[in-house]
Amino acid sequence: MAKRSKKQIEAIASGMRVFVSIISSLVELVKKFGGTMENIYRLATPEGSATLEKIAQIIVGEGEVEKVQNDFLNLISAGENLILDECDGSEIIAGSEDMFEAGIDSDLVSWGANEKGMSTSETLVEVYEMAKNATFAQMFGSLSADANRLCLNQHQIKNFIRKYRSWLRTDGYATLFLFKSNNQFFVASVRLNSGGRLRVDVNRLEFDYVWSAELRYRLVVPQLAV
Repeated sequence: MAKRSKKQIEAIASGMRVFVSIISSLVELVKKFGGTMENIYRLATPEGSATLEKIAQIIVGEGEVEKVQNDFLNLISAGENLILDECDGSEIIAGSEDMFEAGIDSDLVSWGANEKGMSTSETLVEVYEMAKNATFAQMFGSLSADANRLCLNQHQIKNFIRKYRSWLRTDGYATLFLFKSNNQFFVASVRLNSGGRLRVDVNRLEFDYVWSAELRYRLVVPQLAV
C-alpha cells in the first residue's frame, strides 16, 4: 500500500472536518424542526436512499428543486391568487382590539412579540391545512428548513385577515401565522369563533406540543419559489 503524502493527509483531514461540520449542522436543523436522531439514522437505510438522492440533486444543481410530498400539510389554496397588499410594517397585533374583539394574548407584549416590521411589497401567499399530528416546528419545517422564508410581519397578518377572512379556520379553530420579533420566531394563532369574533394567541415556534390533525389547523405562508 502506497504511503500517502503530507498533502494527501491534509486534504483528507480537511474533507473530514467539512463532513463533520455538515452533519452537525444537519442534526441541529432536524432537531430545530422537531425531528430526532432517528430521522438522521433513517438516511442510512434503503428507505432513506430516495431522500439522499434528492439532497444530492439539489447540491449539484441538477434542475429545479421540486415540491415534495408533504406528510404534515395539504395545500388548499392551489390555483387561488391570494395577494397581500404593500405594507409599511407599522401595524402590530398588540393593541388591535378593534380587530380581535374576543381577546389578544398578553404574551405578545411580555414575550417581546410586538416589534414593528419592515415594509413589504405585494406578497403572494398560500394556505395549508394539517394532515398529520405535528408540532408547530414540524408543520412549518415541512415547508422549508429556513423559517425566515415562512414569516409574514404582523402588518401582513392583519392585511390577510382583512382581505381574506373567509380563508380563516372557523368554529374557534386556529389559523396559524409565523412571524419574527426581536430575533425570535413566534406563531400567532388566530381563531374565529361561532359569533364571528376574532381572538389571537401567541406561542414560540419551539413549543413542543403535538397538535392533532383532527383540528385541521390552517397555516398561511408566503408562496415559496420552486
